[in-house]
Amino acid sequence: MGTKNSRSRRGLQAFTLAEILVALGVFSVTAFALIALFSFTHKTERDAKEETHATLIASDIMEGLTFGKDPSTLHLATSTSNGIPVWESIHPQSSTSCCVAYGASCEPIRMIPESEATNPLLDSEITALAWLTLSPKHSPPGIVTAEVLVATPPSAPASGRTIHRYTKLLAIP
Repeated sequence: MGTKNSRSRRGLQAFTLAEILVALGVFSVTAFALIALFSFTHKTERDAKEETHATLIASDIMEGLTFGKDPSTLHLATSTSNGIPVWESIHPQSSTSCCVAYGASCEPIRMIPESEATNPLLDSEITALAWLTLSPKHSPPGIVTAEVLVATPPSAPASGRTIHRYTKLLAIP
């Protein structure tokens, strides 16, 4: 009798094959959902970081435009020297477009010729390209539209880059 009781107790404590398969199915669905969630959150985090970087670059450009003593001349930081921005004067009376390469800490690195900017840039120091386009408005006079396009990654061809667009109206005396 002792043998019969120990066998029946073991049978009560074990899982059936159907229970194990159901548990494995639930675990598999949960694991796949979590893996998909991780890749989604990674992409979302990367996109948010890229958007923040682009916003900081555009904000620096827009704030720097009106920097200076002469209110009829706009200024664009085109590089840095010993951590200090190097400014280039821009006269807003005519349409202007220029491209500046930016680094990971949102500092301007150098001006990029338009012909070079449309091709993939392999310089690892450059993390974004920013185009500033100034368009004077004829009505009302003295208003200039400043548009900044921030493109990433610079190592991609122009058609493969993500573009962030920022626009501001400036009153020029």
